[in-house]
Amino acid sequence: MERFCYINEKQDEAYRQYKDGVAFQKDIESVFDEIDYKIKLPDFLGKTVKVTQKQFPELYELVEELSEILQITAPTVYVYEDYYYGAESYGISYYWIELSAKTIQDFSKEELRFLMARELYKIADGVTKQKTMMDERFKMIRMVAPDELEKMSRLSFYHWYRLSNYSADNFGYLMCGSMKSSVQTILKLVLNSVMLAEQVDVKEFIGQASEINRQDNMVSNYTKADEAIPYAPHRIQSLLAYAISDRGMQTRIRQGKVE
Repeated sequence: MERFCYINEKQDEAYRQYKDGVAFQKDIESVFDEIDYKIKLPDFLGKTVKVTQKQFPELYELVEELSEILQITAPTVYVYEDYYYGAESYGISYYWIELSAKTIQDFSKEELRFLMARELYKIADGVTKQKTMMDERFKMIRMVAPDELEKMSRLSFYHWYRLSNYSADNFGYLMCGSMKSSVQTILKLVLNSVMLAEQVDVKEFIGQASEINRQDNMVSNYTKADEAIPYAPHRIQSLLAYAISDRGMQTRIRQGKVE
């Protein structure tokens, strides 16, 4: 599947605007690969369960399948014990995904497919690398530069990263083939509960996006700009808009998956 089929239309321009201010990249990549990653590895192997053909085989096959579609090497997936739902990809040269056991337990196959497709897209498109690198860069800036510089750099990065998450949602939707499952996944991540997510009226929940947009003042606008992940009502609103767009519908038709 071609990248233009699901990428947010504003994402690449936002990336061009933020990347000009990126510094220390090579140093950060080298330190992370040679030190930070090696420090983390024993904990992964000792405190989580690694997904293999014999351990969580259905999840293993899912990751292999989606990685082949994206034409990337399948990352390692580590399952950890936690009360909260969650899946997050990390890495610069070596990639992995951390997935909570509660997520595997409570998510349907379609919901888990949406969630894993999102993270694998981020690895394939370089989003995970930039996120990992920028997190390390923010730590460095805080030690050597004024707070204002760190804030400016963070806001510029977050603008692009929010847009990349819309792209991730689009790709997840295309891979799971169900708008209902995609929306339910987002709601479960918000509420951390299957039962509560089922009680949400999606139309009313999306209406909260308009209320957020109406909060148009300096404090509110800074708060909104300082969010790395788009607000959930905006995510669902954007995903529905993509699904009914010519681009989204044509992509689904080419897949032979029209709901």
